[in-house]
Amino acid sequence: MVFQSLSKVGRIRILLFVTILMLSGCASPPSEDPPGGTVQRSQGEGEVAQMSTPSATFTALPSLTSTSIPPSPTAPPPSPTSTPTKTPEPKAINPLTGQPVQDPATLCQRPLLVSVSNFPVSSRPQAGLSAAAQVWETFIGEGMTRLLTVFYGDYIQDLEEIINNRLAEGSEEGFVIGPVRSGRVVYEDIKTLFQGGRLITAGASSDVAAQLTGRSSVYSSNPDDINSAGVAVGDLAGDSGCHVDPSQYTTLVFDPVPPSGGEEARFVRIVYNHLNQIGWEYDPELVAYLRFQDKADGTGELYPATDRLTGEQLAFDNVVVMWAQHRFVTPTIIEMELVYVWDQKGLLFRDGKVFDVRWSTRRGELVLHDDDGNPIPLKPGSTFFEVVSWQSTWYPQSMIVRYHNPPR
Repeated sequence: MVFQSLSKVGRIRILLFVTILMLSGCASPPSEDPPGGTVQRSQGEGEVAQMSTPSATFTALPSLTSTSIPPSPTAPPPSPTSTPTKTPEPKAINPLTGQPVQDPATLCQRPLLVSVSNFPVSSRPQAGLSAAAQVWETFIGEGMTRLLTVFYGDYIQDLEEIINNRLAEGSEEGFVIGPVRSGRVVYEDIKTLFQGGRLITAGASSDVAAQLTGRSSVYSSNPDDINSAGVAVGDLAGDSGCHVDPSQYTTLVFDPVPPSGGEEARFVRIVYNHLNQIGWEYDPELVAYLRFQDKADGTGELYPATDRLTGEQLAFDNVVVMWAQHRFVTPTIIEMELVYVWDQKGLLFRDGKVFDVRWSTRRGELVLHDDDGNPIPLKPGSTFFEVVSWQSTWYPQSMIVRYHNPPR
């Protein structure tokens, strides 16, 4: 046989070939379905179509590397809600002192100008001067002076407080301002600086009364006592209510810091007459000038001038000496040019120093300025004005102002 005649190697090759053919015949035909889903083939009659679903192929996903995830930012805690602080309203300022007032409504009340006696000596100590915003001392003839006190702002409350809490022994008279004396023609000039102001005197001569406006009188409670007329607290009630605009009095400038320059002035003496001498001594603790006066005894010795209501020495933050033209109409009627004048000589004492100043009232408003017209500030507080004649002299080495009568 042929198969038997083949070599052993040939027989093996034939067997391998036959085996391959048999295996090929048993293999199933390749699928013609497209990949991806189940497709229903068309059916012959009585046949049910075979559903062929391809086996799923899995692709290995890359392994995830563990990475620490940063924490999400934490919102900061809400800041505490701050309670809004109400901005304090600026305090109303008294234009005559540069200091705040407790009750702004008092600045609508009329300034009160009161004629207060300085002679005879028995009229001292006077009452109520410590509550005044300003005091004007003017010459009235025969070597004497008289005081015109200017009250404005909280003075009624101040006087009531003094009476209720600090009334000095021996001051139980019925008035809080006084003794009040007769009017003088110069009062009209000074009153012009305080438009709408009220003037109180203890009468006036017919010649003088005709020249004074807005004046009312108080009368002596004892006809035998020249010092018994005064202003009581009840007399001040008529000044309540709004009658004036305080902005019309804002002509003076105030500053707690003194001007540059000046000369040291611990004490100044003002000699109106050898029987009428005034002293002002600086007190560094009070930062004010204390008033002294002689006793008209010819010795020139000075004594503390006090307020009858408090028993305390009179202290003023500023002392201003003003040179003004004087004209004698009679020995006791003296005209002074204090309004509608320009660039007059003056001295300002404040903070222990003296400053050369000029003063002007050209528009009926008092202004203190230097030679170039720049305002010179007062120290906030009260001011005492000493009015002297053009002929009066100033001795800076000895700190003395000496009054001289003008030619008649």
